[in-house]
Amino acid sequence: MESDYPAIARIQQASPEAAQWPVGDYSNFRILIALLAGEGKGIIAGFCAWRQSAPDEAELLNVAVSPASRRMGVASALLGALRREATGKIYLEVAEPNQPAIALYEHHGWVRVGVRNGYYKQGSVNAIVMAKST
Repeated sequence: MESDYPAIARIQQASPEAAQWPVGDYSNFRILIALLAGEGKGIIAGFCAWRQSAPDEAELLNVAVSPASRRMGVASALLGALRREATGKIYLEVAEPNQPAIALYEHHGWVRVGVRNGYYKQGSVNAIVMAKST
């Protein structure tokens, strides 16, 4: 897993709409990696970090796809893998202005369950809380 950190860092840095965590922090969470076949080995196209916070509840912490791999179903594949691995209801929060991400989540059956006012950018951006049953 640690060998994937440079690729995860590059994808995260190229995805300003995603949470910008110190990559080492991911060692505390489960990571799903999306690979694209190419030139004899898999190329990391995207990732999601998540945790099983209780036996019947999980949390999607971050998801990002490299710009070159967008619109190829990578994020959808990651969300599908998360649904298969997590147990119980899965929660996430997403910045209110990130309408493409919100549309993606809603397309996959996530529903809005709340708002965290001023959650991002030192209190200037609301977070939409969404949930999905597995």
